Formats: sequence, structure tokens, C-alpha cells
Amino acid sequence: NLPLGQFRIRPGAFYAATDLIEITVTGQGGHAAKPHEVIDTTLVASHIIIALQSIVSRNTHPVDQCVVSITSFQTDGTAINVIPQVVELKGTVRTMKPETRDMAEARLSLIAQNTAAAFGASAEVTYRRNYPAMVNAERETEYAANAARTVAGECDTEAEMTMGGEDFAFMLLARPGAYIEVGN
Repeated sequence: NLPLGQFRIRPGAFYAATDLIEITVTGQGGHAAKPHEVIDTTLVASHIIIALQSIVSRNTHPVDQCVVSITSFQTDGTAINVIPQVVELKGTVRTMKPETRDMAEARLSLIAQNTAAAFGASAEVTYRRNYPAMVNAERETEYAANAARTVAGECDTEAEMTMGGEDFAFMLLARPGAYIEVGN
């Protein structure tokens, strides 16, 4: 999203850690006309989604970055008159700091499992750490910015952090370096 010939970089955390989550909510399905005989997984999963937002609003330090997004909600049926037995939730957690990442993972499991239990259901949580946060080294960032200035005359060294992920983060875990955005 940069115009041709422009460069953008920042020292320190630049792109977020991107983790993948899957939550399987299991209850007792049944006929929609008899909700008192079921454990409604659609209701339980909805409460889990709402409760997960407390990770950002009440568990994350207000100046830290954390995003919890449920991006898929699927039941095990398509009938309009049947309460499903199973609901599958999928989504992502985005963080910049390792300690925020650890907290989000721990809270996500506790919230999902305990919310489900409060309704008589169960929640199985799979949390997969995907890309780590991409953190540019100070010296290498300045080196890259100077190279960009030589080519383009200027370089934005105050690029905004992004909650997007970048696989170059693995390289920066192995060696000091810097990721620079290039307008092309």
C-alpha cells in the first residue's frame, strides 16, 4: 500500500504474532420446539465469542496490542428446526509482546472451557502458535533506512505497527535484521 519508490520501516515490533484458534463446543442437540431438553451449543458458542473479547478489554494492558477475532462459526447441521449438538469456532489471536501472547492463550482456553461448563456443555480448544511477532533490530533498521534514503531520498522510519503477520519474523528470530516495506 505504498506509492512507487517509497520506503517504510520501524525499529522494534512491526508485524504481529499470528496464532490460530479452533474451539469445538459440544452440548446436547435436539428439536427447537423443546429447548428445555437440550444444551444449546449455538447459545453457548455465542457467549464464548462475547466472553473472549474480555481478553482484549480487561486482561490486556491498555497500551499493549491484542486482537481476538472469531472468523468462522459452523454448526453440525443446517436444519432450521434442530438445535445442533456441535459448533465449531475458528479464528485468530494477534499480539506484539510474548507475555501478551502467553496471557491471551491461557485466558482463551479458560474462558472457552469455563463458559461452556457454565451452560452444561464442553469446549475443546486448539491453540496453534503460528508466526511470531516480527521485530526489527535497531542497527539493521537504521542500515536499511539509510540504504532506502540513498535510493529514494527519504524513508519513513515511523511506520505504524500492523496486526498482520509476516513469515520473515522467523528469519529475525534467527539473525538480527530488518524488514522494510517497498512501494512498487
